[in-house]
Amino acid sequence: MSETDNSMPRYSFFSALPLSSFELERQAAIERNLFIQACVRAAVNWLRLLVLRSARFARRVAVEQRRRNAIRQLQRLDDRMLRDMGIHRGDIEFAVRNGVPARARRTRSPERRYSAPPRQRAA
Repeated sequence: MSETDNSMPRYSFFSALPLSSFELERQAAIERNLFIQACVRAAVNWLRLLVLRSARFARRVAVEQRRRNAIRQLQRLDDRMLRDMGIHRGDIEFAVRNGVPARARRTRSPERRYSAPPRQRAA
């Protein structure tokens, strides 16, 4: 049982003495530099998030402006032109924001679209 326990730190005679002013200034400078680095890192991360969120917001605003412009342009068209596109006047905003509804995409064959309804033959 003469083995020494290595789990406890060994203190030398000099470590028990108070630190010199040079050593105190050195440790204070180290702590100050670490604090400044942490602040700069936090500021850079905050600025990065600000730029990313601002860019995302600007893209959303641009998309909304394009949608509103498309809605205004479609509202200027007459009902016949809208019907040719398969859009009713009340569905303009929905069609711009979500695409043309499925019922409007189903088109008849060209010969049936413009022909008169079939006549019934007399028996």
